[in-house]
Amino acid sequence: MARSAARWTPAVVSAMVAAAALAACSSTEPTGASTTVAVSVQPGPNLAWSAVELPAGVEPKTLTTMADRLLVGGLKAGDTPETPSPVMLVLDAGDISQTVPLTPQSPYAPVARWYSVATDGTRIVAIGGANGGAHANVRWTTWSGTLAGVQELPQNFYTFGGWGAGDLVDAVITPGGDALVGSWGGAQAGLDAAVWTFANPVWTRQDPAGTALESTATLLVGPRGATSDGDGILVSGSALHLDDGVKQTAAVWRSSGVNTGWHRIDLPDSGIHSESVSARCGGPSGAGCVVAGQVDGRLAVWSLDGDHATRQTGIPALAVGDQDVVPAPVIARSTSVITSPNGAAAAVLSRSDTGSWAVSPGPAGLPVAAALVGDRLYVATRPAAGAAATLFVSRWSG
Repeated sequence: MARSAARWTPAVVSAMVAAAALAACSSTEPTGASTTVAVSVQPGPNLAWSAVELPAGVEPKTLTTMADRLLVGGLKAGDTPETPSPVMLVLDAGDISQTVPLTPQSPYAPVARWYSVATDGTRIVAIGGANGGAHANVRWTTWSGTLAGVQELPQNFYTFGGWGAGDLVDAVITPGGDALVGSWGGAQAGLDAAVWTFANPVWTRQDPAGTALESTATLLVGPRGATSDGDGILVSGSALHLDDGVKQTAAVWRSSGVNTGWHRIDLPDSGIHSESVSARCGGPSGAGCVVAGQVDGRLAVWSLDGDHATRQTGIPALAVGDQDVVPAPVIARSTSVITSPNGAAAAVLSRSDTGSWAVSPGPAGLPVAAALVGDRLYVATRPAAGAAATLFVSRWSG
């Protein structure tokens, strides 16, 4: 996922991770209207990771479940560091890849890097970006299509650029239409959260004035990611409070439609400095959302039932920095699965509907993206910030 400008041999985790997770189990008293869930942490499924062989020179940037296949948004190395090219692959159950044809049209599209790829199982909507121009700002490109082919949809420069430009963080497909979520210069202060809606082939930015997406002199809205939420959208991020000193707290913004009914939900027990990074809604039951992020530099997870948020307890105290990626949770039947940074390797946390948390070993490196396809859990990691990522897979028996 992109980061908003408004944001102020298989390798495994050692057995000590599970031991530390067990030691981290705790319960807390309710704060205000929030409630806590007393949970325990235990060893999770035994995951045996193996590297997935992608075409030569291709690095995974995004992972998206597309029915019974995996859609990989990749970047293929070019002749120079400045000339990579976007690729899109679809992997079957045997991890055999097929190339999805791409049709770039504008000058920056042939060197775009994937920031977000969304699908409803048939259609694909994607955001690409490449740095350029006098100030090396991101030049955004948008794409649409199916597995038969994905085309860039050239837009007016001022759709995503110009003096008021912020970032794009996610593409979202809802039953009522498609949307892009990002940020844009606010009329009152800072950057507003912004929503672009689609009328083929044009993206149009909607005015957030008077909605919860608008920043004010006392509260700045910082979107980090977005996901579909029934007929609406759930935006993860943080609220920067300026009315009594400066304090950044985790929050989500929820809509009832593509761009209607926006309201902010402050996530409870959010410490001194916190942010929600990613979220997933629905699953087999079709209800509720799981939100992942960090509180005071440690992994935090919230559940969202309607507009009632609950911070989960019993989460191991894994370090998560402001620049770290916590991939959107995935849903395995009735189990929520979260891939988190954990030093030199990733950790895979899972929580069943019984309320207990478990920790499994993840592949080496910092998480970049994760997806679950049937009983196959895919995680892309990089050995260090800025390094190329590798795609790993393990059977998921949880």
